[in-house]
Amino acid sequence: MSPVLSRSPSEAALSGRLRRIAGIFNFERVLTLSLCLASLGFFVSAYSISLRDPDYFTRQILSSMRPTNIDPIITGTIIEADKNAMPAPQIVRARPPVAADYQIVMVFENEAILATDQELMRVKVGSRVPGLGDVLKIDPTETGGTVVASEATLRSVAQ
Repeated sequence: MSPVLSRSPSEAALSGRLRRIAGIFNFERVLTLSLCLASLGFFVSAYSISLRDPDYFTRQILSSMRPTNIDPIITGTIIEADKNAMPAPQIVRARPPVAADYQIVMVFENEAILATDQELMRVKVGSRVPGLGDVLKIDPTETGGTVVASEATLRSVAQ
């Protein structure tokens, strides 16, 4: 007798069920499911890390980077003062200005524009102005404003 014929009906039904279950879990499906679960786990962990510490991955990338041959001209870095640097223009005056030489042109917030016969300058609180000293306070008023400095106080004249 052949081995297939010798099986009982319950064994044949069990064998058929096992074949259907084995058909569901073939190698490709198991591999696909495991890859999907691994990808989902990776993205969930990366997302939860970025929620807890938003700069985590940026810090990891930047700490692994090593600077190589960075050109200071391209990056705009100032290395150190060069002895052969291009000179800045110097203001040459016939005489140093005094407080009477200045007029208030405009006052806005904590800044003012002052004028002499030959110059126009923008000053802020803390600026050092020749002839006035350090600017201590700038007050806007309806008629212009007041600039209080360490050596003198300027008031605009209403017209």
